[in-house]
Amino acid sequence: MEWQTVIIGSGVAAAAVASKLLDRDPGHALLLLEAGPRVPSKDRRLWWDFVLSGRSAYDHCHDLPLPGDGNTETENESTGSTPWTFRESRMMGVGGSTYHWGGWALRFKDEDFKLFSRTGRGADWPISYDDLEPYYCQAEALLGVSGEDPHRWNRRSREYPLPAFKQTAADGPMIQAFEQLGIAYASMPVARFRKCMTTGTCKYCPLGARFVAAYLLDALVESRRHPNLALQPRRVAAELVFDRKDRVIGARVLNTSTGESRSVFAERFVICAGSYESAKLLLRSRNSHWQNGAGNDAGLVGRHIISHPFLYVQGRSRDNPQRLQQELDFPTLMSRQFDTSREQAGGKLFLFRDRSKPRIDLAGRMIAGRSRQEIDAELTGPTLWELQGFMEEFANPNNRIELGQGLNRLGLPQTRIHFARAEGFEQTSAERLRVMQEVIRAMGLEVGESGVQPQRGDHAASTCRMARDRQDGVVDEHLRVHGIGNLHVCSNAVFPSGAAVNPTLTVTALALRLGEHLAS
Repeated sequence: MEWQTVIIGSGVAAAAVASKLLDRDPGHALLLLEAGPRVPSKDRRLWWDFVLSGRSAYDHCHDLPLPGDGNTETENESTGSTPWTFRESRMMGVGGSTYHWGGWALRFKDEDFKLFSRTGRGADWPISYDDLEPYYCQAEALLGVSGEDPHRWNRRSREYPLPAFKQTAADGPMIQAFEQLGIAYASMPVARFRKCMTTGTCKYCPLGARFVAAYLLDALVESRRHPNLALQPRRVAAELVFDRKDRVIGARVLNTSTGESRSVFAERFVICAGSYESAKLLLRSRNSHWQNGAGNDAGLVGRHIISHPFLYVQGRSRDNPQRLQQELDFPTLMSRQFDTSREQAGGKLFLFRDRSKPRIDLAGRMIAGRSRQEIDAELTGPTLWELQGFMEEFANPNNRIELGQGLNRLGLPQTRIHFARAEGFEQTSAERLRVMQEVIRAMGLEVGESGVQPQRGDHAASTCRMARDRQDGVVDEHLRVHGIGNLHVCSNAVFPSGAAVNPTLTVTALALRLGEHLAS
């Protein structure tokens, strides 16, 4: 075979699997294929472009928005009764979505792995929190997570590797409201190394102070210890090639820079391409062995797609005598008070203070010629605050991802998502918004605009979900595609349920567990 392992994708899951394989065998013949381009990192000029214009170095790696999102040209489709917006929800390039990731790194809880057993909704995981806990510890070390867990929201065998970022002065009013209402809170755990200079430009860090999978992959590629490692950007895996039903022997790959198409061959394939592309590659791999797509005899590939409904409540104060402003580009205040087994049946709620409010663009005001008195009057005048939350969503097999027509700008097949809110969603979200409004009132603010933002795919999951039985899922507890001995999927796609918090730490832990399993 040409390669021992081919990994499709180059995000955090791909980087974690690759690091485990190479730790065990530095000479492992390993190829990583990435559909998107390489984005220069830690580039001072690109950072200045971002500071001055707000244009990031990877804007061209995002999906185009749907019509009506301020764009006439579009990619992808949204069908169903609830529109699914693709705008800036993923980054297609070396490093994957960790390039624009906010760095929030939270563990799922014990009950999140037992959703169906506890509520009769969704699905259970075939593994437990305790199975994944050692890998959560490894993932926190790999990502460089700064955090605290004063209320022991998770059972932990090891403390966070780095101390938490302290809450800011602007967190004070909301902290007082939480304490008044008996709501437990803590600092947000984030993947920010201690060299972070808090420039407020985390979406493109000039220092490399936030984990990006590209940094780890570049270090592996540049190391002289790994002579048989290759990372190839702008390579779209068009389909998998089988010599019999239970074995993949190759992948047909399109070089989008040259238009050349060729096949690569390997002993093992691992798909780490996110919830969209992992499912779509299986669906595209139709042949005499798999007439409906690889691993899709039960018709489950692409189904059960979920994300996180995003709730928000704004409040306005009449003045701001302390001149409070959000200092960082990430939140430092969060609460898991409503992310508990007690709330699970209706959908858990994870709360955090908006990272962008209150904020005034002081530099912009000065450039515009505003006087110090004018700026100070604005700083101390009426001020807008916001409390935000992620709500747990329950899977529905009718919510699904399908192959769209044609290719997007990067050569990937376009995506069609059919999605509708679950029955009872409006009532549950209204109850959760009332809880959030109570916090805003306890801050002494006038409640303003509130609601649920349009459904986004930032935390899309469950399109190739994990189950012990092939009638219930696409991959087994070791992420091997049912019925195929040498094909694995490792991305948010394998989550049987999505919990209420960000998925990145959990998919990293799963990838480290898979890498260790494959290496052994």
